[in-house]
Amino acid sequence: LAGAVAGFLDDLFVAPDLRGGGVADTLIERLTQIGRERKWQVIRWITAENNYRGRSFYDRCATKTHWLTYEIRP
Repeated sequence: LAGAVAGFLDDLFVAPDLRGGGVADTLIERLTQIGRERKWQVIRWITAENNYRGRSFYDRCATKTHWLTYEIRP
């Protein structure tokens, strides 16, 4: 899982006092640039279903997939 084909963003967090100022746009733009440099075919991430503000941003900058995430905690 060296990220040779795809990048996976584990978390995108912007401090509450900085939200709405373009910080998330800048972070996603930089991540996209890194993806191009590394020749990734896709960049993916997950977010909480109730993260309405984040999801609103993601809906503007990315395509929502049909995948759901599952986990096992042994």
